Amino acid sequence: MSKDYKKAVRNMEALLTEDTHLSVGDLRKELADDGVDVDAFLTRFEGVVRKGIQHQMKKLAEQEQAKLSLKQIFGDLRKKSKIELEQLFENVRQGLFGEHLKQAAGARCRNKTGSEVSETELRSWLEDISAASEK
Repeated sequence: MSKDYKKAVRNMEALLTEDTHLSVGDLRKELADDGVDVDAFLTRFEGVVRKGIQHQMKKLAEQEQAKLSLKQIFGDLRKKSKIELEQLFENVRQGLFGEHLKQAAGARCRNKTGSEVSETELRSWLEDISAASEK
């Protein structure tokens, strides 16, 4: 980074942190006088903000898709009783949701049956098994 650029950044920081009431035109002029390419800065800033927003929107969409996937495969696990969770888990173990999930259930829950575990653990197992269905 060149020293002139560093100086321009320091000048811009100093200017922007001042409590002045400059008009947009005056601010642009002062920044340009200090060596800042205002148009290039604003273009770059807009790109950074746009990419940040796109990244956040992508993360939200992925999270929503994950929630939707759980609901589509097993329904909303949070609203199911222990009996419903046990029946659902048994259906998975019997292969009613496909061989892939049957194998995932066997790997995840080796030697326990649904009646030996808590409701929370059953939910956790089903969430893990559901995640295996997406692979």
